[in-house]
Amino acid sequence: MAIHKTISISTLAWFAIWCQISSAAPNLLDTLPASLQLYIGGESKEVKLFAFDTVQSTFTMQKATDSLGSNALWLDFDRSNKFILSTSAANFDKKEKTGGIFSAAVAADGTLQHVNAVPSPEAPVSLEVSPDGKLVMVASFNGASLTSYRLAADGKLSLPVQTFAFTGSGPIKSRQAAASAHQVKFDPSGTLLLVPDLGSDRIRSFSLDRVGNLKRNSDIAVKEGCGPRHLTFAPQRKGGPLRFYLICELSNEIFLIELPDARAKTAARIQNVTTLPQGANPKTFNAAEILLSPDGRFIYATNRQKDPAGRVDDNTFAIFARNENTDLLTPIGFSPAGGKGPRHCAFSPDKAASFMVVTNGESNLVTVHRRNVTSGALAEVASVPFEAAAVALFRVV
Repeated sequence: MAIHKTISISTLAWFAIWCQISSAAPNLLDTLPASLQLYIGGESKEVKLFAFDTVQSTFTMQKATDSLGSNALWLDFDRSNKFILSTSAANFDKKEKTGGIFSAAVAADGTLQHVNAVPSPEAPVSLEVSPDGKLVMVASFNGASLTSYRLAADGKLSLPVQTFAFTGSGPIKSRQAAASAHQVKFDPSGTLLLVPDLGSDRIRSFSLDRVGNLKRNSDIAVKEGCGPRHLTFAPQRKGGPLRFYLICELSNEIFLIELPDARAKTAARIQNVTTLPQGANPKTFNAAEILLSPDGRFIYATNRQKDPAGRVDDNTFAIFARNENTDLLTPIGFSPAGGKGPRHCAFSPDKAASFMVVTNGESNLVTVHRRNVTSGALAEVASVPFEAAAVALFRVV
């Protein structure tokens, strides 16, 4: 049953929710190649490049590099796929309470050449390139902020252009003593930017003008104590409302939230579902990542078991079928992540999303799962050790 509940927000600045910019979507392959490049980052000094054989489901180590900084918690490609960007949680130039954003050029064989690095607020944990490829937006966790940078055609990052600091807290003092930005995400039009703030139970909202300047909108307040972490936008039907799926780390829930129109003073919570199996103790779990399959039919969420006495297989993917007409989710099952602490996951770059890679940081293990495009089911096919793995991305050779 759909649950309609008003979420209090102030007026959102204008944004063209009717506009779909094709460059915002990745260029997916019709068929999966025999080999993919796989970059893995984490709480170590280097990012590692592996070759992944999609036929034999095997890894081959290629090269380790420090060109993306140490403690790389997030990786993403620019829109041309020629550069890879990272958020480094290490102190930038040894300055306390800072982080860094790094850029590297990608050679044909996948090896990286450092371009430049610029400072950020403390503990940057997420970045996204604007649909036009000219801006990079960064969310900083300890720094409780959103920062924008310009990205040149040669992959060079500018110094920070705009920084917005957040304040606030939540009822769970052990985790919500202060604001903690956890992700940055553009809507399909590229004119609206949302930042889930785990520490304050809010989604920070911004609009982007044609020259790349951010204007802060009023916040979207969500359920107290839920700890909003990441979101993904639902495919938007022509003339339909803008909706997104929000995964909440502390309450282990997914909310389907609608922003009715550009003049809306409220957002509607259409549905909320738990990510946990029946009988699980929510106090011992933290939800993490959320992904929508390229065909729009399935949502995947990761559950992390915090209890040291818990089983490895308590760490799971929760899999939901998505109704393409209503956007509502129906739980269809769970699949083991293959390790403890599944933090980040990503699809292979083919239209079928044939594989999913997940970083199991507490097991120092990265696993790859084959995906059944019809049923949505996952099956582990390969794994490779990686100390404190945080993020992994496939790339076409």
